Amino acid sequence: MARNSDGGEHWTKMVRQNMECPAWRALSLPAQAIYPWLKLEWKGPKANNNGKISLSLRQIADRAGCNIKTAMRALHDLQRKGFVVVKRPANLGLDGEARSHLLELTEVACPPETRPRNLFKEWEPGADFPVAEVSTNNPEGRNGKKIPVPSRGMKRSLKGHEKNEHVPSRGKDRSPKGHEHAQIDPAHVPSKGTSLVTRGLGEIIDIETKSRKAQ
Repeated sequence: MARNSDGGEHWTKMVRQNMECPAWRALSLPAQAIYPWLKLEWKGPKANNNGKISLSLRQIADRAGCNIKTAMRALHDLQRKGFVVVKRPANLGLDGEARSHLLELTEVACPPETRPRNLFKEWEPGADFPVAEVSTNNPEGRNGKKIPVPSRGMKRSLKGHEKNEHVPSRGKDRSPKGHEHAQIDPAHVPSKGTSLVTRGLGEIIDIETKSRKAQ
């Protein structure tokens, strides 16, 4: 809740009846530890921001004194037991900036509703509530799936489309249309069983013929 108008301490209320219900007792200790920090982000009934409560995993980990993976598991546990509902999953915005979950605390009324849902009171062992998955990209964003990363060996055109331009093998040249053709000078191809020595601009001397004349 928000600070008092006289500048007093920032506080929140934990309802004992809720903490004695089976769902709370089934929570892990990290989940019980981070819940008050989430509730401190609620601004109270007058400026009710329930459903828009935002706290990143890094912030949760810093405040609860744990690592990010522990904070993530704790948040999942709170979702499974019905204490927290993700209204908008974490994702990348249109500008590529990361955005945290927007959360609803079910023990508090979420506008425009006037009564809380208290989903945790409906929880039973083996009947967990769903957990929101985190999106790794934003398909609607500037860097979403509209501009795929080209595969190895592929070249991307100026418009972002992939173009297959095969790299020619060593010793081959590429024609204007991308087709390969070999550049081989027949004069430089030796006969089978002939040893060659090259002088100057391709002069070929047959070592075997020269040795026979010497005999």
